[in-house]
Amino acid sequence: MKKKLLAVIPTFMLVTTPLTMGVLPNHAVVKADSQKIATKAETRPTLRLGSHSSYVRILQQSLTDVKYNTGIDGIFGPKTQSIVKQFQADHNLSSDGIVGPATWAALDQNKVERQQFTVDDAIALGQKKLGTNIVFGGDGRLLKDSKKQSYYRFKAANKDWIDEGGTGTIGWYHIYKDGRVVEDLP
Repeated sequence: MKKKLLAVIPTFMLVTTPLTMGVLPNHAVVKADSQKIATKAETRPTLRLGSHSSYVRILQQSLTDVKYNTGIDGIFGPKTQSIVKQFQADHNLSSDGIVGPATWAALDQNKVERQQFTVDDAIALGQKKLGTNIVFGGDGRLLKDSKKQSYYRFKAANKDWIDEGGTGTIGWYHIYKDGRVVEDLP
């Protein structure tokens, strides 16, 4: 009787369990990606001024990849600390210059978001909103606002004004993935 019951239970579970055939809803994929980033960030060491290791090289390369150039020498010196603080401030993190799980995760997330929303995408959205006669310039950094929404910050200039000898500057703008073009007011 026991052997028969042990054979029936797995069969019953198989029949009553819905099969998804590897198809996940979009929110499940995003959640899985976020979990991977968080897990990866938690496995890396905390780095600070004075650290020196291959992880510092990885940090410096990651910062450089997202347009925060530190130079890559494997030594967490004052320049690296200053750049880390700038990255942290630009991403609404505590800007203490210490790279822990939150900073690692923000770096990883920034890389993923930069692939999904490029500088060229942002410029195309800006020209769609402000006109094709507008040129944009910026440092190429993908930033976060206080609501954790990603955007690029650009200086916009009018080509005609530049051709007439002026700076052409019409202002600074935040361009978001959802198509919003928001003037950066002082």
